[in-house]
Amino acid sequence: MSKIALVGKPNSGKSSLFNLLTGLNQKIGNYSGVTVERKTGTIGSHTVIDLPGLKSLRTVNIDEQITRDYILDLAALPSPVLFIANGMMLEDNLLLFSEIADLQIPLAVAINFKDDLVKSEIELDIKKLSQLLGCPVVLMNSRTGEGLEELKSIFENDGFRIPNAVCRSLYDNFESGALVNSYLEQIKSNELAHLVENKDDFFKRQKIIASTIRSSITDIGKRGNYLDKSKMWDKFMLHPFIGLLFFLLTMLIVFQSVFYLAAIPMDWIDQGFALLGEWASNTIRPDWLGDMVSQGIVPGLGGVLIFIPQIAILFFLLGILEHSGYLSRISFISNRFLTKFGLSGQSVVPLMSSWACAIPAIMSTRVITDPKERLAVIMASPLMTCSARLPVYTILIAIMFPANDAGFFNAQGLMLLGLYVLGVLATLLVALLVSKKSKVPAGKLWSLDLPVYRIPNWRNVFYNMYQKTKAFVVDAGKVIFVVSMILWFLASFSPKSEEFLETNFQSLQEEGSGLSREAVDLEYSYAGYLGKLIEPAIEPLGYDWKIGIALISSFAAREVFVGSLSTIYSVGSDEESLIKTRLQNEINLKNGAPRYNVATCLSLLLFYVFALQCMSTMAIVRRETGTWYYPIMQFVLMLVLAYVAAFIGYRIV
Repeated sequence: MSKIALVGKPNSGKSSLFNLLTGLNQKIGNYSGVTVERKTGTIGSHTVIDLPGLKSLRTVNIDEQITRDYILDLAALPSPVLFIANGMMLEDNLLLFSEIADLQIPLAVAINFKDDLVKSEIELDIKKLSQLLGCPVVLMNSRTGEGLEELKSIFENDGFRIPNAVCRSLYDNFESGALVNSYLEQIKSNELAHLVENKDDFFKRQKIIASTIRSSITDIGKRGNYLDKSKMWDKFMLHPFIGLLFFLLTMLIVFQSVFYLAAIPMDWIDQGFALLGEWASNTIRPDWLGDMVSQGIVPGLGGVLIFIPQIAILFFLLGILEHSGYLSRISFISNRFLTKFGLSGQSVVPLMSSWACAIPAIMSTRVITDPKERLAVIMASPLMTCSARLPVYTILIAIMFPANDAGFFNAQGLMLLGLYVLGVLATLLVALLVSKKSKVPAGKLWSLDLPVYRIPNWRNVFYNMYQKTKAFVVDAGKVIFVVSMILWFLASFSPKSEEFLETNFQSLQEEGSGLSREAVDLEYSYAGYLGKLIEPAIEPLGYDWKIGIALISSFAAREVFVGSLSTIYSVGSDEESLIKTRLQNEINLKNGAPRYNVATCLSLLLFYVFALQCMSTMAIVRRETGTWYYPIMQFVLMLVLAYVAAFIGYRIV
């Protein structure tokens, strides 16, 4: 089985083509020794490797260096490369192709976005272009699969060929690979890659590529280039005022959809887990095992799985923004604004990735060329509202603002948008603080390629939504299962004797407390003692010892909070009520008022906006920075911010 690498510039549709080629025959892991995601798949007898996007072999980005080093290692091997080019940016893409061609690696070219070329009325003579490049060329559309069979035949028939080296036209002394070795050593010897190719050679290379493309174009339509339509839209989308308003409106629609469209399937899942818990309690024997399943595992997992519809909708809508080309525009319009906080538009994609999870977002900061800016984003990105916070936000917002008939736009969506905006503001302020205090030297300016607007590749959008939702469920499910088991044990057993518990219960009954035996047992359980231990510290925030247990358990992962509360309130309870109902019915025994009133819910929301309750994030920060100094400082700073904000929020309501 041979290995074939997919190489291409950003926005070339490389990942879409990878998904099209390999289907479900994919594996996702990390490159050896680094935390960069590695995707591999199979097609026939070949292993296909989806390498990170690359702008040039003379790169400074860490992610791109992985691709560069892989390609340079291939110079001594016969392993082929499939180069994916954006048909609407062919000249720029083939400049990178020419760098790889000079290494004399077996290549084939897939020119993507045929539909955009058709709309622009640009016709390419693929046969002539193949002759000029010296390797097979396929014109295709990764959205519809057009051209896929022709591309597969290249794989099946080992159709990769060593292309015509551009060096032949650049130099007069091209002899038997000597120049290839010289070119290879020149690149390898510049690890920092600040070297820029000799200007004369670069302009010659550019002219050769331009001449090659002109010779291959057979017709250009009279209706104007498809790029003109994108430029027309950009007059509005990139406008400093209109563009910002459009962005805020887009985000508001996204967050309202998270509530509005997910409401019914969430109720179905919640009711299903309630019935499952009831079945487990009545069916599974012995009784202790039935209690563990019905009061521990089922409520804990239900507390996370109920949010699958909201997570999926969020990833789906963000995928549309990315694949339509709008996400790059967000980087552009935010650049001027972000410079006031020590950042640039280059930071937008990592920061917006934090809305899914801070871990891949921190890893994606490797594309940031400025070391000072990269550190600022690493330190600030956990303050962006990740998907793990979404279960906490949605359940508390639903308690604060019960569902009504206000229609699509209502207080729930506005509150969620407000929390996201608050997270963004906190992120920017921390980034500014880090940028000013950091002693890391600043880097250079960056450039941005704006892809044309296009209809998203729906296959890719849905597949990415599935993969990310699955990763959330699997990763959260593992933690929830373990935490639920531990919490059930701590909440079901007590260091006190049965005689003590019964005597204490009878005494409270005589005093007219009205507490059930289950409530008394929970208070004197191991979990109760643990919660009581930290209750004095969290009582000023409006929390009791039960919430304290959930706070401690959620340090493993934020999404554990809801599952932990569900487990705690299920232990010893015969009511198979919904999760939200359990929280709404919880009473503050000191004043008889609802425990989860507006003040407590707001306090919890503000706490989770700022608190760094994710051990995995701290581990990634340590790995990316190479020291524990930054994650510890990050944890302490965010904990102080969370406590102060929660205290203020509880007192002002």
